[in-house]
Amino acid sequence: MTLDLFKRMESEVVALLHDMGERQELLHAEGIRVTPRQLLGIEIKPWAKEIAELVLWIGYLQWHFRTHGRVSPPPEPVLQDYQNIECRDAVLAYDRAELVRDEKGKPVTRWDGQTLKKHPVTGEDVPDEKARVPILNYVNPRKAEWPQADFVVGNPPYLGNWRMRAELGDGYAQTLRATYKDVPESADFVMYWWHRAATMVRSGAVRRAGFITTTSIAQVFNRRMVEVHLTDQESPASLVFAIPDHPWTTAKYDQTTGGAEVRTAMSVVAPGNVEGTLGRVAREYEAENGEVRIDLTWRTGKNKRRSNSRRKRDRGQPTPSKHGY
Repeated sequence: MTLDLFKRMESEVVALLHDMGERQELLHAEGIRVTPRQLLGIEIKPWAKEIAELVLWIGYLQWHFRTHGRVSPPPEPVLQDYQNIECRDAVLAYDRAELVRDEKGKPVTRWDGQTLKKHPVTGEDVPDEKARVPILNYVNPRKAEWPQADFVVGNPPYLGNWRMRAELGDGYAQTLRATYKDVPESADFVMYWWHRAATMVRSGAVRRAGFITTTSIAQVFNRRMVEVHLTDQESPASLVFAIPDHPWTTAKYDQTTGGAEVRTAMSVVAPGNVEGTLGRVAREYEAENGEVRIDLTWRTGKNKRRSNSRRKRDRGQPTPSKHGY
């Protein structure tokens, strides 16, 4: 989607340059053309990294042929290795991961946090203790560096703080929390991305940051982290766009609850104390294909900076008002 919007803006710029009399050769120069080079990424899974690069190139070539047809082929070589998608951990860097061993030198293991089996009596899904993975120790841990960029966008892993140990392991969870001492232990995994990006926005390292997260970002244990950035006296940030409870794009309509089973939140943070737009889902209904259609209501205003007493009363929920949210 970002690449598509970039290419739309590029078309407007190129059309303006053409109207101003620029030569055709300049209009096709690589220096002013949007390519996958401009989109940077960090992905920890090798196969997901490859898919991300492939999707970018498919989108780029589709746009090119849709715009220029086959009369003007793309520059050779068509596919280039820009190395713009890195395969690594996006929040935690370390020199190496070592096996934790017991007094006999055998690797210590844990349940993999995912594999289940049926309980022989109750028939319920319970952890399969035979599905084991080793416990790791992370040497020289530190905050992962992010490449220099103008904007940060993404949908980080949807993992609650109570699931971090089971999914990522005790060693990783403990190391992560010790490395990010400025993030409360009660915060969800996604907040490490949100906090890092908001910090970069406030420092001027990036212009804006936007994330799709779980709806728990509006709950008190995550909202504390958000308010740290919104209430800073020297360099505050503002939510310039927020939808605290939105159906996931591919969620199906649930006849029982009258809405989508999967919920997300959207937030965009910008520097300064500026106005923002709050979206609320006014109505959800089933589309012809079984997916969820929604109607939204919008309100514009400045983010309200809450006092300590107000924070206790609202229990972390977004509070619309006449003047903002």
